[in-house]
Amino acid sequence: MQVIVQHKISGTLELPIHYHHILQAILFSGIRSNEEYSTFLHDEGFLRENRRFKMFTFSELSGKYEVVEKRIFFRDRVTFEVRSPDVRFIRILQDGFQKNGIAYGNHKIAEVRTILKDQTVEQEEAFIKMITPVCVYSTDPFTKKTFFYQPNDSSFGDQVEQNFMRKYEAYYGVKPESGISLQPVEVSYGDKCVTKYKNFYISGWKGIYRLSGERKYLDFLYQTGLGSKNSQGFGMFQLV
Repeated sequence: MQVIVQHKISGTLELPIHYHHILQAILFSGIRSNEEYSTFLHDEGFLRENRRFKMFTFSELSGKYEVVEKRIFFRDRVTFEVRSPDVRFIRILQDGFQKNGIAYGNHKIAEVRTILKDQTVEQEEAFIKMITPVCVYSTDPFTKKTFFYQPNDSSFGDQVEQNFMRKYEAYYGVKPESGISLQPVEVSYGDKCVTKYKNFYISGWKGIYRLSGERKYLDFLYQTGLGSKNSQGFGMFQLV
């Protein structure tokens, strides 16, 4: 399920150029009205072995803006999208925004418009365009160093598939009966995105890919996002 969030801006909304952590905090604040659910998602999430998944993803802000010295200035109005397979999350978030508005730090927005959508994927193969970068990585258990994969790496598709299978089992409690395949179609070096999230740098890739698998699995990925760090604003895609 999806919710489109829109609001006007009085004056200028000034944010750091890397504002993913601010949007994530806004989402957690939006569900705080339901204390039980908020505590579950923030502290636990959907567990699979030692991995915890939040099961949502979100887009960047869209609207009129300009960038000055690593700060981004939005004017007039902004829009962003949030997706999740968990209908309860979307409903609670929508209710929280409508009742309490949104706060970008000290910049508070009282009137927020939300539009619920229920777009689904109905095919077993689709060309997709990344709205936010797909992030694929692994961490060395001894050195703790993180390695970010590129779409032309031989392990890129395998890592995406394994991530899908872990997320699916964490959410539904059963393993998927088959895997999925993600293959780059039109991806260039200009599609590489490096994002600073708090004190860490995250590498991901936009571009166009071919995604295939059972329809229900592709739809699950549409709601949760591809790859890792979905709840930090990575892995959202649209059908081409």
